[in-house]
This record gives sequence, structure tokens and C-alpha cells, in this order.
Amino acid sequence: MAKWTMEEVLRRALLLEMQHYGEYQKGAREAQIPSLKAMFTFLAEEEKKHSKLIRDKMAEFKVKE
Repeated sequence: MAKWTMEEVLRRALLLEMQHYGEYQKGAREAQIPSLKAMFTFLAEEEKKHSKLIRDKMAEFKVKE
């Protein structure tokens, strides 16, 4: 089993949230069906919230991005 530091976990989590945000934004831009556009927009906003939570923890523990 891999042993990750808290810093590595936080950085990896932030990276994934940012990647997912971009993918959902792209989906929202490209969606032709309004309900799909709304779903992707909602998911993108959720990823933005998650990124803020992770950044807050990074600040709390003095972890650089």
C-alpha cells in the first residue's frame, strides 16, 4: 500500500477537482440538451466548492499548491 503524506493527498485532491471542474465546464458548453447543460453546470459548481474546501485545508496546514 502506498504511503502518501498529507501534503501529497491535498495536492492530488486539488488537482483532480480542478481537472473535473474543467471537464464539467466543457460538458456544459458543449451540451445541446438543456438538462445536460444544467447537470454539467451543477457538477462544475460542486467541484469549485470542493476546491475551495481543499484550499482552505491547505492554508490551515500551510501546504503550498
